[in-house]
Amino acid sequence: MFTPANEANAFAYGARMAPLSTVEVEAEARRLRAVAVAQLAPKALEGIKALFGKLNSWRAEQKAIDELYGLDDAMLRDIGLTRSQIPAAVAGSIYRPALASNENATVTAEVVRLVPRHAA
Repeated sequence: MFTPANEANAFAYGARMAPLSTVEVEAEARRLRAVAVAQLAPKALEGIKALFGKLNSWRAEQKAIDELYGLDDAMLRDIGLTRSQIPAAVAGSIYRPALASNENATVTAEVVRLVPRHAA
């Protein structure tokens, strides 16, 4: 049977060991394959979870885009958007002042995101 000690001895003593039989080689190959699959399975599961998370996020954003495109121009104007700004607003890349922009107010920029953080 193959063990790390046998391998070390084979290199240290010029391979004076008896050669492994076909059955031993096949058994070791099966064991190594099982170890590789066992290590790969959790990583594959994490990848699938990440894929579904991104898919759900994309679907939420598409739903928000569809709802905004369903509004008429007056409603969009009321919330401060034009039709060309809808994808950027849903993606969260439209910056608006947090406070009134007059000489007495301190203006800070913040991202306006039209999809809740938990949905994206």
